[in-house]
Amino acid sequence: MKKLIRYSIVTVSLVFVGVNTYLIEKADSRVEREVRINHWELSRQETLREMLYKPGVVIPEEDQYLYFNDESATFKKFLVKEGEQIKSGTPLYEYEVTDQFQQRDVLKSEVEKLEEDASNVKDSISELSKLISSLPSPSSDEKDAPIEAGALQSEYDIKREMVSKQLEAEQLENQIKSLERQIAAIDSYETTLTVESSVSGTVKSLSHEIQNPLITIASDSTVVTTDLTEKEVDEVKENLNVRVKHDGKKSLEGVITKVDRLPKADPHLKTESLYPAEVQVQEAQWRPGQHVSLSIIMEEAKDAVTVPVSAIEKVDDQSYLWMMTKNGTVKKRKIETGLEVDGRQAITSGVKAGEMYVEEPDEIASLKDQERFITALDWRRLKIRDFKTLDRADVYTNLMLGILERK
Repeated sequence: MKKLIRYSIVTVSLVFVGVNTYLIEKADSRVEREVRINHWELSRQETLREMLYKPGVVIPEEDQYLYFNDESATFKKFLVKEGEQIKSGTPLYEYEVTDQFQQRDVLKSEVEKLEEDASNVKDSISELSKLISSLPSPSSDEKDAPIEAGALQSEYDIKREMVSKQLEAEQLENQIKSLERQIAAIDSYETTLTVESSVSGTVKSLSHEIQNPLITIASDSTVVTTDLTEKEVDEVKENLNVRVKHDGKKSLEGVITKVDRLPKADPHLKTESLYPAEVQVQEAQWRPGQHVSLSIIMEEAKDAVTVPVSAIEKVDDQSYLWMMTKNGTVKKRKIETGLEVDGRQAITSGVKAGEMYVEEPDEIASLKDQERFITALDWRRLKIRDFKTLDRADVYTNLMLGILERK
């Protein structure tokens, strides 16, 4: 009798398991399936930046070279020393005029050329000023509207070029005044003339052999230079933004202003070529020769909606994200992707910030669209203030449903 009861229990159990298995696996079964999701997260908004890190060194922005024409004059003496800091108008050297008429013609010819250059520079400044005026500006109703990054960059580039042209015009005017003073001295029958500097800076070198260039002056303004590899030179472009840091201090903002097309040294078959690039840094008070660290922003996605790369499922050339809906089901959603940096993927369309998604879909077997899901209780996400907003009747009802509900 006991054996019969035992066999009956086993038989009933097997039939029960078999029937339930059949009902669950049947294609049109009404038995509701649930998938357990252990890893889920909310899509967030952040800025992604693809960076190129390079060492750099501070150098004078430019060197000015002074030349001496000995056809109608004889060099007399230097009035400055190497390493000396000078200003515009500082006397640099004296020379003796040997042929006043010829020297006057030489100086007059130089003045005419410089005046033509100054006129061209002023025309450029005028054109740049018109460009700034033509840029769109927000009306009174649009003052709070965001300005396109491209428009800001264009205005910044134009203003930077204007400042450069204004400095160039000032240098040309100083050179013209210096030459005119020499012409006036010749007209007064003076034979010993003085040449003055048209720029502020530091005397870099003097040619005591009286060979050209006679004097080299390093400008007070500085830039940062770095060397790019053969691969990097094809990727780094002018106007890319750069963060520059010296000696662990606060980063300063800079911009790539020049990328040389030619390598810094003669090319060789057995060595890789390096290409110089220059970075203009705002408000930098650095000495030439100081070393800095550069963080070049190669590509940027501002305020992008992002998820981990591991959360994205790819089928052929299309990307999908498994979303967790408010009605308790998972939905396979088509998305468009953008920049990827350090395992974070920017989503350009298909997902908004704050939406819930499956973080590791590969870990879940047979994940299906519109399937119901359950998650483990995450105590870290529970806040006492959240419970205070719940209605007591709702809390009791849901608690009882959780205990008594049968699938």
